[in-house]
Amino acid sequence: MKASIGLIVLTIVCLHFAMAQPKPGDVFREYVWLPDMVKSETGKFLRVGGRLDYQTNRKHMPARYHKEGFLAFGHYVDLEGAIRAEVVLEKIGSHEDTRGLRLSINRHEAHPVPAARGIPVPEADYMHHNYPVVQVPLKELTAGRSNAFRLDVDSTQRWNWPQNLIYGVILRIYYQPDLVRVKTGLSGLTAGDRLGEHVDLAIENPNLSIRQVDYLAWYDGVNYEGDGLYQQWHYHFFRGRLAHHIGTAFEYPYDLTWTTTWVPDQKDEIKIAARVVDNTGLIYFAPAVEGLSLHRNFRVELGKPYDQPKNWVTRQSAFSSKINLEGDPAKAEAARLIWTSWSPCYANGVFVNGQEILNREGPCYEYMAHDVPIKNLSILRKGVNIIGTGKEPLHDGQMVHGMEVQWPGIMMLVKYQ
Repeated sequence: MKASIGLIVLTIVCLHFAMAQPKPGDVFREYVWLPDMVKSETGKFLRVGGRLDYQTNRKHMPARYHKEGFLAFGHYVDLEGAIRAEVVLEKIGSHEDTRGLRLSINRHEAHPVPAARGIPVPEADYMHHNYPVVQVPLKELTAGRSNAFRLDVDSTQRWNWPQNLIYGVILRIYYQPDLVRVKTGLSGLTAGDRLGEHVDLAIENPNLSIRQVDYLAWYDGVNYEGDGLYQQWHYHFFRGRLAHHIGTAFEYPYDLTWTTTWVPDQKDEIKIAARVVDNTGLIYFAPAVEGLSLHRNFRVELGKPYDQPKNWVTRQSAFSSKINLEGDPAKAEAARLIWTSWSPCYANGVFVNGQEILNREGPCYEYMAHDVPIKNLSILRKGVNIIGTGKEPLHDGQMVHGMEVQWPGIMMLVKYQ
């Protein structure tokens, strides 16, 4: 029994480490690979698995771009002073019941891609777009431009078409902290400060050796990251670029204003930090200012969905989930629905308590982050609210893809007087 408990603890620790992201104090570089060479996708994503797999379908991926499935990163990788490495995948679950996504580096043994901690098991039964992190031993990498990777999934799936989509692959190399040339941090904020609706952010000692400054916040907020974890450093990547963070400053003196109008009220502290990128591409995750709190003349509630259905694709059926609101709807002055989807042109209505908020918007066969205002606030209820989508009808007698509603589902923000 003791051995079993030890194994469980070890497994939890390993899974937690596998999903680790950079933290304040870390120094690293990010080498971004994008599937810009694919031919048949306007959205420029890599198909892994099934009849359109990039390794076998030349209409999707010309054979000259890979060798036995290995795709070149294409960057000069600097390993001097390196202490560890990891790969971040921009992953769309795509076809349900697709399992066994794995990553190989330079013909070494494949590493399994970990599932998100906040998605029910099995993750493959739920539509998702998230950013798993795979730890890679440094010994599998080489300095220079010769590094390559390969992606595979298991060949079995319920209807014989396993498939994940990949929008980008990021190789992240961590270095000894003393390699950083630009050591700086936030200026103008101190631990314990109260934040209003507009927060001015800047860094200490800005200088021209800085390429950009990305401002990040740790708080309980909208889960654009798709892993079901609402409290974290909020940002993700789309096609290798940061998205849904506080913002990025590209010009001296690298300051900006964070507008907190739709940041939910917090039970715990807020932290703010800066990712400082120097002119060589070295990134320094500066120390965070902690113990921050909101002080505004209004309240914001985040309605987190629950009872999220499996395989939420609108071609299959009408679907719904639930949101519980604690505030008094009579005092609501604005509200919004927020979610991420794939191929939202094939939506057929998004509803709150039976009232249509949106019919459809956005592209076909592509990712989208939605932020839709609820104009009729009288439909909101204290307690349980039903959020649903309609079933997509046939188009000219043919079934179309339908909109995928990605985990954690359709969230709601409500602003109260």
